[in-house]
Amino acid sequence: MFNNQEHHKQLTDSSIQLDLYRAQQLFKTAIPSNISMLAGTALVSSYFYDAANTAITLWIIAMCFMAGARIITSRRFLHSQKINFTNITVKTWLNIYLVSAFMFGSTSASLVLFMPENMSPIDTSILYLALFSTIVGSIATLSASITTYLAFSSPIFLAAFFYYFINPTQMTLFASIASVIYFSFTTFSARLLNKRYLQNASLIIENEFLIDKLHDEIIQKELARQKIIDDQHTLEETIELRTKELADINEILVDEINKRRRIEHNLKHLAHHDVLTNLPNRLLLDARLNHAIERAKRENLQVAVMFIDLDHFKTVNDSLGHEVGDKLLMSVSNRLTNCIREDDTVARLGGDEFVIIIEQVHDIGNLDPLLKKIMSVTSDTISISEHDISISASIGISIYPDDGKSPEQLMRNADSAMYYVKDNGRRKYHFYTKELTTTAYNRVILETDLKRAIEHGQMTVYYQPQISLTSKEITGVEALVRWQHPELGLLPPKQFLFVAEQAGLLNDIGEMVLNIACKQMVKWKQMGIPIGTVAVNVSGSQIHQTDLVNIVSETLQQTGCNKEWLELEITEDFIIKKSRQAITTLQQLRDLGISLAIDDFGTGYSSLSYLKQLPINKLKIDRSFVKDINNDMEDASLVQAIIAMGKSLNLKLIAEGVENGSHEIFLSAHGCEYAQGYYYSKPVSADEIEKLFSIESEEGSYKLLGRMN
Repeated sequence: MFNNQEHHKQLTDSSIQLDLYRAQQLFKTAIPSNISMLAGTALVSSYFYDAANTAITLWIIAMCFMAGARIITSRRFLHSQKINFTNITVKTWLNIYLVSAFMFGSTSASLVLFMPENMSPIDTSILYLALFSTIVGSIATLSASITTYLAFSSPIFLAAFFYYFINPTQMTLFASIASVIYFSFTTFSARLLNKRYLQNASLIIENEFLIDKLHDEIIQKELARQKIIDDQHTLEETIELRTKELADINEILVDEINKRRRIEHNLKHLAHHDVLTNLPNRLLLDARLNHAIERAKRENLQVAVMFIDLDHFKTVNDSLGHEVGDKLLMSVSNRLTNCIREDDTVARLGGDEFVIIIEQVHDIGNLDPLLKKIMSVTSDTISISEHDISISASIGISIYPDDGKSPEQLMRNADSAMYYVKDNGRRKYHFYTKELTTTAYNRVILETDLKRAIEHGQMTVYYQPQISLTSKEITGVEALVRWQHPELGLLPPKQFLFVAEQAGLLNDIGEMVLNIACKQMVKWKQMGIPIGTVAVNVSGSQIHQTDLVNIVSETLQQTGCNKEWLELEITEDFIIKKSRQAITTLQQLRDLGISLAIDDFGTGYSSLSYLKQLPINKLKIDRSFVKDINNDMEDASLVQAIIAMGKSLNLKLIAEGVENGSHEIFLSAHGCEYAQGYYYSKPVSADEIEKLFSIESEEGSYKLLGRMN
C-alpha cells in the first residue's frame, strides 16, 4: 500500500514537473520568437505596403500589440517563477500561453484579409511563403506543447487554405491544396518533436527524482549513523550522571529534610499570624492571653486587653478601593506595634479590628500615656497612593482580674466597652464597667426581638399628613415605621433603627414599609380618599446594597400602586457621600416615573450646581431650621435661601417640623408650598387617616378642618 501511494505521489509530482518544463520552454523562447515575428512582420508589411496601401497598417499594429503583450507576459512568468508561483499556478500560465498563441496565430492569419485583389503570381507566392514559414517556424518553439502548436498554426493554415475563395486563381487553388499537404507534414513533424521532448523531459524528471531519492537515502543513512554515535554518547553520559546522583543522594536528602522543616515552620507561622499584616491572629492571641493570665496569677499583677476598632474604615475601603484599605491596615499595624513593649502583643482579629495585650500592669493609671499615644498615632494623617487619609480609633479596655478571669470574658467585656465608644461619638477610649454588660445584653435581646418582629409582621406604618399651604388641603402623607412590641408597646424608630442598622436589618424594614405603604395607597384610592402621594423614606444602605430600582418596580407591580402615587425621600447627606452611585440610581427611579425628594435638606453641603445634576422633584426643609425661624435670624435666612434655591430649579418645597401658626405664616409668606408637623397632625394609623377624611367628607370638603393632636 505504501509503495502504491509513493508511486502515485511520484506520478503526480512528475506531471507537475513536466508542466513546469513545458512552461519554461515556451516562455523562454517566447521573447526571441516574438522578436522574430516582429521582424517578419516588418519584411512582409514593407513588401506589400504599396500594393495593400494603408489598410495593412491595422494588421501591423495588431501584430506589434500581440508580440509586445506576449513579451510582457513572458517576463511576468519569469518573475512568477522566482517567487515559486505564489500568485498564479503553472497550469494557469500554460493556459495563458495557449490563449495568447491562438490569438497571435489568428492575428498572423488575418494578413490575407488585407491583400489586394488580382495579385501577381509573385505576390501570391510571397504571401504563401510568409504563411508557411510562420508555421514551420513555430514547430521548433511550440513543439513542447502540441496543443499550443495547433492553437497557433491552425488559424494560419486555414487562412492559406481559404485564400483561394477570396482570390480564386489557378495558382491559389494549387497553393490551397499544397497547404493541406504542408500542414499535415508540419503537424506530423511537430508531433514527433513533441513526443521526443516529452520522453527527454520525462527522463530528466525521473533522473532528478532518482537523484533526490538517492540523496535522501544517503542523508537517512548518515542520520542513522549519527544517531548511533549520539546514543552511545548519551549512554555514557547517563551512566556518568547516575553515578554522580548516587554520590550526591545524601546531600539531596539532607536538603529535602531542611526544606520540609522550613515549610512546617512557615505553615505554623501562617496558622498563627494574619496574612496581610503579619500580626498574631485570633488563635495566637488566645494562646498569648492565656499565658499572660497565668503569669499574672503567679506574680499577682494585672493584664489589660484593649479592643481597637478603626472609625470609618469601611468608607475608606469602599471609596478608595481594597488596595488602599489593605495598605492603611498595614500602616496602622506598624504604628500600633511601635507603641508597645516587646513583651506585649498586637493582634488583628480581621477587618479593621485589632487587640492589644499589655502584660505586667501594676497600676491602671499607667495605661493612660499608652492609650493617648495609640489615639495619637491612629489619628495622624496617613499618605497612601497620593491620598492623605485621616481616621481615628474607638478603644474599649478590660482589666484582669477585675473585669474577667478568662480570655473569653476579657475579650467580650473589652468589646462591649468599644461599642460604648462607638455609640457615644467614637474617637476615644473607655474602660469596661458592669453597666455595659447590661446594655450589651439589652442590645442583643432587642436585636433578637427585632428579627422576630420582621418575621411575624409586628412592624406597622403610621402616616403624617402633608398640607398644601395654599388650599390647606391634605395632599399627601409620609409613611413612618413603628414597632408594635408585644411587651414594650409601640416603639418609635429612634428606639430600634440603630439596632436594625448594626444588625443588617435596615433593608428588610425599608422594603416592608414600602410594600405596606403602596398597598395602603391602593386601598385609599379604592375608598375614594383623595390623598395624592405617599412619601416613603429610603435609607442609604438600600441604595448602596440593594437593587432598589427593581425592588420599587416589582413592589408597584405586585401591589397595583400607580407610580404617580409614590414619592421616595433620600437624605441629603447620603447623596453627597455617594454622589455618583446615587445620581445613577435616582435617574433610574425617575425613568420609572417615581417622584423624588431630598429629605433633611440643609443639613448637608449641597450647592446649586450640584442640585442641578440631581433628577429630583422636591426639597424637604429640615425641622432643625424651621424650629426657630421666628427667633433666629440665621435659620430664617437659611430657610429663605433654600426656598429661593428650590424655586430657581423649579422644585417643589415642603417644610417639616411645623409646630405653630407662626411657622405656617412665615413659610407661606416666603413661597413654601407644603408643610407637615405636629401643628397639623402627629403621625397616626391608617384607620385614623380614614376617620379624618370621613369627618371631612361629611362637611363637604377635604380641607383640614381640625388639628389631630
